[in-house]
Amino acid sequence: MNCQMLLDMIAARRKSFAFIAFLALLALGVGIYLSAYQKPELEEAQKAWFAKRDSLARGETQADATKYQQGMRDLETFRKHLVAKKEFPALLERLYDTAKHNSLALNGITYKPGKEKVKGNRVVTYGISFNVTGKYAAIKSFLGDLARYQEMLVIESISLSNSSATEEKVDLKVVTTLYLTEGA
Repeated sequence: MNCQMLLDMIAARRKSFAFIAFLALLALGVGIYLSAYQKPELEEAQKAWFAKRDSLARGETQADATKYQQGMRDLETFRKHLVAKKEFPALLERLYDTAKHNSLALNGITYKPGKEKVKGNRVVTYGISFNVTGKYAAIKSFLGDLARYQEMLVIESISLSNSSATEEKVDLKVVTTLYLTEGA
């Protein structure tokens, strides 16, 4: 079989040879994909699975250590958000400043220590309630600012009221709980 005969066969069956060439290129592409990407990923997954299986067979779990480390990170984040009891007046001042910044009238703040304490951490709660008066858009902005406080100030309830049908003056009553540390 010479070269001319092969060229005549390709010319006569152009679609068939094009399809065979496409299949050959497809097979080559899949082979390269499997050897370059799939095999290394599979080997890494197998090594990780075998390591977990061996550690479980020895009675140790990596999950316990991971859970402990995550718990310690979460506890540290929780402690960062607690307010020291001596910083309580500064937080109340921030509430007044936030209301003033949003052009609202804060009519007074009432607070009382909570009865519940979290054991072992010397954490106390204070119930704080206050009323603000102003336009609806300013009230909305104030609530957004309040929700972005870094301290553990939990908004328990809010209530809106409007005493006049002709005046755009909204009264907002907010009840919150603040978590404080006693010793720091």
